[in-house]
Amino acid sequence: QYLDEIICELADGNGNNNLILLPDPQFQNHINTMAQSWEMLKAEIQTVRNGSDGRNLFDLSEEFFVLADTTVSAAEIYSETCVSNAKFRLICLNLVFIVLVALFWLYSQQQKKINDALLAAENASQAKSDFLSRMSHEIRTPMNGIIGMTAVARMSVDNRKKLLDCLNKIDLSSSYLMTLINDILDMSRIESGKVELYDEEFELPQLIDRINTMFKQKAEDAGIRFYIDARGLAVRSVIGDELRISQIIINIISNPLKFTPSGGCVHLDITEKNVQDDLVSLQFMIKDNGIGMSEDFQSRIFEPFEQAEASTSHQYGGTGLGLAISYNFVKMMHGDITVASKPGQGSCFTITLPLKCPPQNSKQPETQAAFATEDAECSLNGISILLAEDNEINSEIASAILESCGAAVKPVWNGKEAVDEFAASLPGQYKLILMDIQMPVMDGLKASRSIRSINRPDARTIPILGLSANAFHHDIDAAHQNGMDGYISKPIDITKLFETIRPYL
Repeated sequence: QYLDEIICELADGNGNNNLILLPDPQFQNHINTMAQSWEMLKAEIQTVRNGSDGRNLFDLSEEFFVLADTTVSAAEIYSETCVSNAKFRLICLNLVFIVLVALFWLYSQQQKKINDALLAAENASQAKSDFLSRMSHEIRTPMNGIIGMTAVARMSVDNRKKLLDCLNKIDLSSSYLMTLINDILDMSRIESGKVELYDEEFELPQLIDRINTMFKQKAEDAGIRFYIDARGLAVRSVIGDELRISQIIINIISNPLKFTPSGGCVHLDITEKNVQDDLVSLQFMIKDNGIGMSEDFQSRIFEPFEQAEASTSHQYGGTGLGLAISYNFVKMMHGDITVASKPGQGSCFTITLPLKCPPQNSKQPETQAAFATEDAECSLNGISILLAEDNEINSEIASAILESCGAAVKPVWNGKEAVDEFAASLPGQYKLILMDIQMPVMDGLKASRSIRSINRPDARTIPILGLSANAFHHDIDAAHQNGMDGYISKPIDITKLFETIRPYL
């Protein structure tokens, strides 16, 4: 959106970025070419998101960078030409003092506009170049791992051990790439003011259990002692945005685990502060005895892309966005986050969040302890599932996962086919419908409404679960409002997939 605004404003002079229209044919030709190249680049990004190879995207990106540099050069040449012409006119008209004064004033105004335009163009170009350069590097790193390990895997089909090693490394690179994309999207939504916080009642013990499960094994593998102390916590349930609170704590804990050497300790201490009838202030204190940080770095630690040294991302990994995202979420919740650290002596992050308390007679959410004790695998023997997914690769992935557990999967390729297939099936034939949201002919939301309106009993009771790469709250709310029972975000996580569908089967 930002690049769209810049290109449009450079082309017609209308916009909110204070850019000046340069009436230079060569410059405008470059701008028009940039606009066309940018549309191709956006289309290729969508193609890559849908599973195609990324090499063409890299080529288009490089071409776009070259074109942007050429456009800035054209603006500089035009500006220099304007300055030269202005000086020539000033010399020619300096015989008449009044005319000289008038033209000098005009020249000064024109010069100021030209300089402002040049400075704005240079700043915009520099901001674009810095961001795209950093993102290009960050994205290319896991993409190189995915593409490279895929090539190695093809050469190691007969070597099972090597093949599994390649697949594990592809999985790690994919997870890192997904984290990077999510961080970029979060920062983009934060800066544009489009982040929405949702107040819902949730149980603190469940949140703590999930965090402990997420990091305990990782800490053990790294030789780090990780434990959570919430013994003094009397409040069990609060009202707030559980997803964002989890994200804040996870982002903070991830850093000590990366920067604490083997034999060290990472400790999460949760306490209550200023407990009132309808409000409680929770304090999350994350301590470690890792490498620590300097005072200078502490002053800028919550700024985007900040890392203590240039080699930090190579040695420890990370995008430099997690702490900035956490900082912004804490501030949006009217909380506070601070850090205290010394080099070689570890760090201590303190997060304070004011949260509402539910009414005393509020029904507590049902515990998910049953899931924690159940086998992680899911048996779907004898279960017929209708899968509506327009992307062939995504359909193949979902079908393979479900069929490996014994399910019989019927794939269809758009919402209309899903409605027709269900209408033609026998009552009770399908036990579950997995519905992609964005599909041709008929999207998943309209298809869900159509299925619910069919005049047969199972049309109103059959579970319909949405499948989509859009995982924001308003997307999930839209799915529920259109007759869907649940929502599964892409890329599909096998464990989360089974946890989501199990209650409906």
